[in-house]
Amino acid sequence: MKTTHQSNQNKAVSPSKRRLITAFGVAGWLLRGILSIFTAVFIFLAAAGLIVYAAVRPELNKCREIAYDKLAQMDRSDFSMLSDTVIYDKDGRQIGLINAGHYQYVDINHISMNLQNGYIAQEDRRFKSHGGVDWIATFRAGLALIKHGGHVTQGGSTITQQVIKNTYLTQERTFTRKIVEILLAPELEKKYSKADIMEFYCNTNFYGHQCYGVEAASLYYFGKHAQDLEPEEAAVLIGISNSPSAYDPVSHPDASKEKRNDVLKSMYEMGYLSDEDYEKAVSAPLKIVQQETEGTDENYQSSYAIHCAALELMKLNGFEFQYTFADKEDYEAYTQRYTAAYSEQSDRIRAGGFQIYTSLDSDLQTRLQNQIDTSLSGFTELQENGKFALQGAGVIVDNRTNYVTAIVGGRGTDDPFNRAYLSARQPGSTIKPLIDYGPAFDTGEYYPSRTVNDHKWKDGPSNSGGRYFGNVTVREALNRSLNTVAWQVLEDIGIDYGLNYLGEMQFQKLTYVDNDVPSLSIGGFTNGLRVVDMAKGYSTLANGGVYNDRTCIVKIVHEHDGELTKDMKPSAKQVYRSDSAFMLTDVLKGTFTASYGTGRGLGLENNMPAAGKTGTTNSSKDTWFCGYTRYYTTAVWVGYDIPRNMPGIYGATYAGKIWKNVMDEIHQGLEPLDWEQPDTVERRTDKNNGIEDYFSTTAQFRAEQSLHEKEQAALAEKLNTEINAFCTKEIASVEDTYTIKDQYSSITSQLPLLDDGELRAELLDKTEKRYDYFNGIIAQMGDEIKRYEDQKAAEAKKAQEEAAQAAQEQRLKEEAATKKNTFLLALEAVENLKYQQEDAETLVNDAIDKLSLIAGDEEESSLSARLQTAISRISTLPTAEEWKAEQAKMSEEEAQKEQQAQLEVQSHQEQLRSTLNQERFKWNNMEYYGPGGRGDYE
Repeated sequence: MKTTHQSNQNKAVSPSKRRLITAFGVAGWLLRGILSIFTAVFIFLAAAGLIVYAAVRPELNKCREIAYDKLAQMDRSDFSMLSDTVIYDKDGRQIGLINAGHYQYVDINHISMNLQNGYIAQEDRRFKSHGGVDWIATFRAGLALIKHGGHVTQGGSTITQQVIKNTYLTQERTFTRKIVEILLAPELEKKYSKADIMEFYCNTNFYGHQCYGVEAASLYYFGKHAQDLEPEEAAVLIGISNSPSAYDPVSHPDASKEKRNDVLKSMYEMGYLSDEDYEKAVSAPLKIVQQETEGTDENYQSSYAIHCAALELMKLNGFEFQYTFADKEDYEAYTQRYTAAYSEQSDRIRAGGFQIYTSLDSDLQTRLQNQIDTSLSGFTELQENGKFALQGAGVIVDNRTNYVTAIVGGRGTDDPFNRAYLSARQPGSTIKPLIDYGPAFDTGEYYPSRTVNDHKWKDGPSNSGGRYFGNVTVREALNRSLNTVAWQVLEDIGIDYGLNYLGEMQFQKLTYVDNDVPSLSIGGFTNGLRVVDMAKGYSTLANGGVYNDRTCIVKIVHEHDGELTKDMKPSAKQVYRSDSAFMLTDVLKGTFTASYGTGRGLGLENNMPAAGKTGTTNSSKDTWFCGYTRYYTTAVWVGYDIPRNMPGIYGATYAGKIWKNVMDEIHQGLEPLDWEQPDTVERRTDKNNGIEDYFSTTAQFRAEQSLHEKEQAALAEKLNTEINAFCTKEIASVEDTYTIKDQYSSITSQLPLLDDGELRAELLDKTEKRYDYFNGIIAQMGDEIKRYEDQKAAEAKKAQEEAAQAAQEQRLKEEAATKKNTFLLALEAVENLKYQQEDAETLVNDAIDKLSLIAGDEEESSLSARLQTAISRISTLPTAEEWKAEQAKMSEEEAQKEQQAQLEVQSHQEQLRSTLNQERFKWNNMEYYGPGGRGDYE
């Protein structure tokens, strides 16, 4: 019954109801299917997201680190670029400019609303409402990233993000940069207002043609300030900042105009322009002014100022300067450090933001430039580059302040190459006071009246003109500029000793090759020296031997960091003793005043006391004059850029005349001032030569000290040599053991004479250790040494006996020779009789008696026969009376011959006087010759 009932109920359901039930079933099935699909997709995306997150997590962490670092150091000044570097002279007048884009920062109140609205309309329409990131634009950029396989093709960056990119990041489109932008943008908006961010944006954009910031761009393209921009002008700048090269209105006016109109359309769409303003702007022609602004102005003054400023910044950074070098490795290592540090600071200055205040005096600069140009105006030859072939350079130092006040690097002002500090030339004899005589005076061994022998020697230098003067005083040698004396002086005091003085005065261009080179004494340097260094060196003499490291930098100011040099103090040190500087200055006055001075005629007007030195290198390839007063020091160089002979040109000619003319000009109205004599200087007579001159009262002590130091240095060198030989020797024979003991005894006897206790102990320890080593070997050679000594003793005994026998034989031989000579003298007395003297018998008996002295002599028989002959000869000689008569007759004959000769001479004299009387009236008497005058002699 129940089954029947249910069946009946089923039959009672209508067809439409069955269709509805079926539809719900299908829908449910579809819903479950869709949910399953969504679940699967969600799981897939979640898994993919985890995988992507795991892959990008390191990069994301890196982005967070970058963002944190940027945020931690963020400062308002970061959004302002650097303005041009400007150089000022001593009076605050601009003398140079380094173009860093002529950047000028302007605040938001001085930026046209047309530009602000244009950027918002074109770059970031939700700028005023978003929190730094426009997520809609970012999502759009993300889709493009996926579409193009991970390659960034569009930005989506807000103005805030672009400010971050312009200031802190690179322009490269990378995932990392974009993430950092997104992380930093909200933080930037928290720290600064929207107006600040727009201000930063307009001031950090690049607009082409070296225009950084909207103010520089407005002035360049339209000749007006950023606050005065019209809509169409603002639109042009907006387009340029989007792509400076593509939308450059100068190079691509059509593209620029098209982009301008695109920007104007965006402004119109955003409601920033009315219909009328829009139509007026898009129809306006593209008018570009291209207002040229002052470019980089580098001249002799500014280039030197930048160079010195870079050096000062290196000092502030703790760079350790070096001027002399031990060897090639030392030199190359320093050069590498210096070049890197110098380039960094020079580039920093040229990047802008500096105001460099200098001591350079534009009036003195003009005077020095005019004198160089005028004096060399007759030399018109040009190089291939259009520059004058013959050049000149000069530097003036104010001795009262120690600042460089003028620096001229060449003829004219169009040549950017500053030879006064960039070029190094051989200084010739101008170096002698600085490297030879100044250091020599300091030793106390040399003084103006000391005598040195001027002479030529093999492989030595020659004097100019080939003349040598023998013994001359140091004063005369320097005034005559004698090369041989300067050479001897430097070799005597030590070449490196003199070279170190140049290092103390910060001479650049020195090299390790200059070490121990005697030709430095007369200016033979590897690279040469700079004019500015020579001027500072002579200024040191003018200031009593005190060197001051001031250049031309008075103050350096950076627009972000303020005055960088406020704590900078000049370094001054006593390089030459004050008494040495005074005596040397007095000697150098003789350049102008001595009869043999090489600069005679170059003395200054108004009797202004001055001292100086000429310099001329071989074949006059470089000519110099360096000189000073109490007020100024000036150094002048004249020569060719590519060195060549200049016959007839010397230091006293063009360089000397330039020096005199400019010094006369700059000393006009100044009171003549002489140098004050130090208390340690006295004038007295030199006891060695009787010459009166200046002496240092401490010279004798210093000379003794210097001599002692030389002796100590020589002793140390000798001991080092001997000990090195001792320590490298080995014992190969018994004789070597005796040599070892002798060397040890010699060394240990000399070591106590060494003053340096530390060195003495070191050498003694080295010697003792080696001697202990030798003693160990000697101990093992005992038997061999005993046999050697016995053998030597026997040899010595035998030699002694042989010597005694030889001596005995020699004595007997000498005794026999003496006896024989005694007899020979007696024999010769008999043989030499002239007549029958009264003592003839006595002489004969004496000879007969002494014949016994030659008994046994091999010549006894022949000598006895000679005596027999001599005795027999006596009877044939004349008697005494006959001898005297003969002598009287001979004397009378000689007198007659003399009388006859005198008579003949008197006859000749009478003939000659007769000839004289006949001829002398013709002398100077033209009437004697008649018409036609006197004929010439053949």
